[in-house]
Amino acid sequence: MKECSCIFTIFGATGDLTNRKLLPAFYFLEQERQLKENFRIICIARKEKSDEQYREEASSSIKKFSRIKVQDETLKKVLSRISYHRIDFTALDGYSSLKSKIENVSGEKCAHCERIFYLAVPSGLIGTIISNLKSAGLAERQNDGNPYSRIMFEKPFGHDLKSAKELNRNIMRVFDENQVYRIDHYMAKELVQNLLVLRFANSIFEPLWNKEYIDHIQVTVAETLGVESRGDYYDKAGALRDVIQNHMLQLVSLVGMGAPKTMNADDVKNEKVKVLKSISKLRDLPKNIVIGQYTKGDVEDKKVISYRDEPEVNKNSGTETYAALKVEIGNKMWKGVPFYLRTGKRLKDKSTEIAIVYRHAPFGLFSKSNPEKNMMIIRVQPYEGITLQFNAKVPGKKVIIDNVEMDFCHECKFGPNSPEAYERLLYDVMIGDQTLFTRWDEVENAWILIDTILKNINKLKLNFYPAGSWGPEEANKLIQKDGRQWVEPKRPAYADQIEGQK
Repeated sequence: MKECSCIFTIFGATGDLTNRKLLPAFYFLEQERQLKENFRIICIARKEKSDEQYREEASSSIKKFSRIKVQDETLKKVLSRISYHRIDFTALDGYSSLKSKIENVSGEKCAHCERIFYLAVPSGLIGTIISNLKSAGLAERQNDGNPYSRIMFEKPFGHDLKSAKELNRNIMRVFDENQVYRIDHYMAKELVQNLLVLRFANSIFEPLWNKEYIDHIQVTVAETLGVESRGDYYDKAGALRDVIQNHMLQLVSLVGMGAPKTMNADDVKNEKVKVLKSISKLRDLPKNIVIGQYTKGDVEDKKVISYRDEPEVNKNSGTETYAALKVEIGNKMWKGVPFYLRTGKRLKDKSTEIAIVYRHAPFGLFSKSNPEKNMMIIRVQPYEGITLQFNAKVPGKKVIIDNVEMDFCHECKFGPNSPEAYERLLYDVMIGDQTLFTRWDEVENAWILIDTILKNINKLKLNFYPAGSWGPEEANKLIQKDGRQWVEPKRPAYADQIEGQK
């Protein structure tokens, strides 16, 4: 029996995401021989180009952004799979020409080939594109036995709860939930996936993963970059929508979830949704959230401008580039354990990490020595790995206690060529694995929490912080009032080993 063709169509194929992430990811999959022989890529945009012109540009992007060495034969093979097609995303007649293009490339009727549509476009265009795909006979609900059609798209999933619901209604008019792949690339990072293994495959951790043993949890997503070329988008979004609503609440749900019945995608998502539903509504906002905006300063020994001086940003903008908040999960497992979240642009270092801070030992034997609390640091990026901090005796006659560390370095153990986020996500959509993608009820419940903040954000003071710092002083006070302090991300001991291998 002849194997179905698979046609992967990218809307927004001349954009930054396609050049930096998607094309290099396809090159990696080609080298790993994970693309079947009759797999083809149709790249769609509004600009007039020939196949040859686009392939030349794609070749340059792959050579520039690929994280692995580019081999001529592999590059030639992946480029041969690519063709370019120009349409106006909003004009229905262009989709008839796309249908003909797919049939010409695949050599068979659309209904007889697998179709994946990747929408690397602003969320405002998603509903229009999906409606046009349906009208042109390019997309339909899944029927058993027929080749699939699937849709992939990037965050943001709407601008608030209302717009997210409207977007979802537009999608559900054409596709079933099992055909929809909402991307949060953080979910495809190795150390995020490793969270489930760390917890549920290790008897030394999971029995202690609850309110009886854990004092509090911190999640930090820190960036040294500013808004780059996204000033117009970011000024309408801000840190709460851009990072906390999706990335950070996804991390919180993985840390806080109970054990799923199986590792099936829906069982895992069911437990994550329970966490999101259990997060207490933020009351007394001024005491539980701090927002800020960066001013000029020095980042990585370079002088940088303030947020309000960035291109396409309102000169009197009140948009937050930093947010820190305290939330609690109101269930038996976590009741009374605070989760502190913070994210910001133009901070001192780039770091995404989760700090699990344990309670003091229940014995008072060494209380006079004032030992530090045990802590587990899960580094998502950079320097992926896990550090366990505990107390030990300093050699000598006296009992002097010091804090020591044990490190697990992911790259040192498994090498540098583990699949990166988009490489994994593109492969998973081809095989129909939704584990690393976001289900609608996850999106909805995350928006319910963030909407509470957004509706009251004008009541919050905007605190300014110099670029190159760890954020506004008010964020320190947020956690210090509880007798705690932020765990400052630091370079792990194994960082030199990783950099020495590159």
